[in-house]
Amino acid sequence: MQVSAPEAGRAALDAYAAPGRSALVRIRASGVEWEGGVDPDRSYRVASLLKLGIAIAVEDGVRDGRIDPDTEITVRELDAHPDDHSVTDLLNPATVLRLRDTLALMVGASDNTCARWLSSIVGLEDDPEAAAGQTTCRDALDLLRAAADRQRYPITSHALRHSIRNSRIPLGATDADMTVAHKTGTLSGLAHDVAIIECDAGVAEIAFLTDQQHDTLVTGYAMGICTREVLTAWGLAVRSTVSVDGE
Repeated sequence: MQVSAPEAGRAALDAYAAPGRSALVRIRASGVEWEGGVDPDRSYRVASLLKLGIAIAVEDGVRDGRIDPDTEITVRELDAHPDDHSVTDLLNPATVLRLRDTLALMVGASDNTCARWLSSIVGLEDDPEAAAGQTTCRDALDLLRAAADRQRYPITSHALRHSIRNSRIPLGATDADMTVAHKTGTLSGLAHDVAIIECDAGVAEIAFLTDQQHDTLVTGYAMGICTREVLTAWGLAVRSTVSVDGE
């Protein structure tokens, strides 16, 4: 007996479900819209998803003239914390970055050093990762959809579509397979990933939020397997995968 796409999608979500895990999947393919979830309205710590809010606030400021996208700062002046592991560590301390560059690095590489400086520009918490905040799968997808708007947020949306990919939702898919806008978030015991996946045959919006996970690598792998099975069910499967870890 052949299993329908909704049944297969539901089965993939049921297999992913476990304590401390939530998910929401929305599919638009072949003229059909489908939604499935696992406790999608439960609240979780926002983690690095907060960087999308910072990015939106920065680009709103650029658009209304309050913030100059060409504002310059040297790598040394960014004042990275010892535990940041920032991509800016690869650069000469005298290297000059423009605000638009730090925005791209914050979103595309989830860079905390850049996020800390940009948050000060828009008057948010000094340490975005430690900031108090909660989100749900529904809210996270709404936030990503806004940030991925090419017309309204060109710098952020470009960075999302060229971000460092890992083994969660995007499954390391190449640009030949699909266009992916995604954002991860990781803290102790927590692993998030939220993505908009655009394929020739349709679009998938997927959010995974978790907490109290014993092994976030195992949880991330489960996200990837669930995503692959859902995409396959709806005929949105990719042709190849290459995994590059990045937080």
